[in-house]
Amino acid sequence: MAPVSQFPPGVTSRQTPEPKGLRKIRSHLAAAGYNALVTSIPFHAMRQGFLRAAGMRIGRRVGMLRGTMVIRPDQIEIGDHCIIGFRCFLGGEGGLYIGNNVNIASFSVLVGGWHDINDPKFTAELRPTVIEDYAWLATRAIVMAGVRIGRGSVVGAGAVVTRDVPPYTVVGGVPAKPIGRRKPEACAYEFNYQPWFF
Repeated sequence: MAPVSQFPPGVTSRQTPEPKGLRKIRSHLAAAGYNALVTSIPFHAMRQGFLRAAGMRIGRRVGMLRGTMVIRPDQIEIGDHCIIGFRCFLGGEGGLYIGNNVNIASFSVLVGGWHDINDPKFTAELRPTVIEDYAWLATRAIVMAGVRIGRGSVVGAGAVVTRDVPPYTVVGGVPAKPIGRRKPEACAYEFNYQPWFF
């Protein structure tokens, strides 16, 4: 699968249209079935097979652990050798692109959009989120819609990311701010984590 970093740099600035008709029905039914039943099945192949049938693009050797909730699976792409921990939330409403060798720790939240609080109709604003290769989101990290997490970046535990994170930058806090740098040469590993029954 092509690395996510090959997506156009402007992908985070475009609004994603809401699907209509049968595509919308299929997406919502698939998400409901997955979140209510399939996410608890203790076999990676069955869970990922269901999501692939729902239109989600999942690369090779991906470990998505039990309890993760998925919204709009047809708008989500995950690269090769990724780990998604227990009980994460993947909001694909605006499009979610996860690169290769990305580690998203348990209980992390990737938000797919927000509402315009000054609009009388409370209109939803949906923006694509991009997590580039070798990024690590530590436990309970929250990434808001429309954000790009750069290659090799680290988001500290409990951080709330509201702006793009440059490559190889370590951020932490609420809202997240740079607190360190990562060595680019450290990003040479390849995950292969699919523990049995998880």
